Amino acid sequence: MAEPWSGQFLQALPATVLGALGTLGSEFLREWETQDMRVTLFKLLLLWLVLSLLGIQLAWGFYGNTVTGLYHRPGLSGQNGSTPDGSTHFPSW
Repeated sequence: MAEPWSGQFLQALPATVLGALGTLGSEFLREWETQDMRVTLFKLLLLWLVLSLLGIQLAWGFYGNTVTGLYHRPGLSGQNGSTPDGSTHFPSW
């Protein structure tokens, strides 16, 4: 039968996780320094991602209310309103 988690294991877990992350970080830095083309490609992709997210943020700032207005129609019925006018197919108990 499996033993329950011991206190020593739980105490050693953060140190183990931090050690593994440190090892991965140092390996990543070694690769980073040796592979110039990969670094350039990574920087370009990161720049593209940041610029895309910035563009989306700016577009939402300009057009967010318009887009929200297209999906939210105030009123008693219809999309995103309250209960539709027609009857439902669910039986009432």
